Amino acid sequence: MSETNPAASTPFQIQVEEPELWKRILKIEVSRAYFDKEYAKRLHIAAKDHVRPGFRKGKIPKKAVEKELGDQLRAQTFEHIVPEAFKAAIVENDLVPITDPVVENLVFEPDKTISFEMIIEVRPKVVAQDYNDLPLMRRESVVKDEDVNDVLEKLRESRAIFEKVDRPAQTGDQIVVDLTPLGEDSQPDENQRAAEQKMELGADSNFPVFNEAFTGIKAGEEKEVEVAYPNDHHNAELQGKSVTFFCLIREIREKIVPELNDAFAASLQEGQTLLEVRQAIRADLLKEEESRVQRELDEQVVSALIERNEISVPPSLIEQYLKSGLEELHGRNTQMGRTTSAEEEEQYRKITQPVAERILKGMFIMEAIRRQEDLQVTDEEIEVRIAEIAREHHFDVEKYREYVAQGSEKDRIQHWLEERKTFDFLLSRASIEQADAAKG
Repeated sequence: MSETNPAASTPFQIQVEEPELWKRILKIEVSRAYFDKEYAKRLHIAAKDHVRPGFRKGKIPKKAVEKELGDQLRAQTFEHIVPEAFKAAIVENDLVPITDPVVENLVFEPDKTISFEMIIEVRPKVVAQDYNDLPLMRRESVVKDEDVNDVLEKLRESRAIFEKVDRPAQTGDQIVVDLTPLGEDSQPDENQRAAEQKMELGADSNFPVFNEAFTGIKAGEEKEVEVAYPNDHHNAELQGKSVTFFCLIREIREKIVPELNDAFAASLQEGQTLLEVRQAIRADLLKEEESRVQRELDEQVVSALIERNEISVPPSLIEQYLKSGLEELHGRNTQMGRTTSAEEEEQYRKITQPVAERILKGMFIMEAIRRQEDLQVTDEEIEVRIAEIAREHHFDVEKYREYVAQGSEKDRIQHWLEERKTFDFLLSRASIEQADAAKG
């Protein structure tokens, strides 16, 4: 698709081609008279300031100045004209560029119209289609007894105490141990001793050799344990290396987990019973499960919209998304003492690119629906949401309201509300089938 704009108020003839929803080719023609006028200005200034042996400043003939500086001045004139033409093109054609223009196919011949092309990416103007009656499946929100029991067990574990025992260590015990690596002389390097390290025997977080070596050991016993560090260990200095540790067992401590009864419930909150704890846990889990079901519905909405609306995404926006993610990956690896390999970057790009495309497609379509249906968020709705967030996080409402007013938090809240309102609008018009929890 192309469109010609004579741009009567400017010295440019502009033709816009749209090979992609996000791509524009701006074909620009510049009148020779305008170029020559701009060139003459620069030649006049250069002639006044140019210095040449045998001539006083400002008295050098313009032809001589032009012979020496003509190419440079023409380049400067062109560099001035390009942004002027670009500004005219985006204003007169209502474009929203997201990249700087790339200039191509320059035609610059004496006494002829100057022409060139500018290639840009623009924010696509999406018109959403067919967004009613989206076929969705809503999974039933169910909390099982074993889910509640799992939370209770974690609470019991968090309240466990460890008591010193005089017996061989067994799985679940806490081992208090001094770990001292052996030096090049095969003797313990006391400068690197890690005193009174605690580990739970049998835990997955331990190196398996420790779990094996310490099973059945007693306090006061000594043992040498060789640890082979994996190639992807978080400490780059240890990757792929083997280190032998001299281990001195200081104590064996037995884990004592509280009984699951009303006394345990009261230790969590005074006066409450075990039944009340179970009910509170179930209510919290149900709220989390309902949030998951909602997110699943939202994801189905996005998938259905993308399936029904063909849209291409500007490559530059995908690259911005990937670049941001790669920066986070580099940061995490740096914190763990690792470097990010080229292979890891390539794998990240391969996995993340389709995710980025999907997110951006969904964003553009949702924005189009919001615009087409005039779905707006009021100040009153923002105030209600501020109060909800304060209540959920136990913030002082007035202090949180002051915090929101100072930065970008209000914009973030408004964006969330706009997105939620759009999802709710689409869900109100969708064809939703109820499914069993097992199907979900």
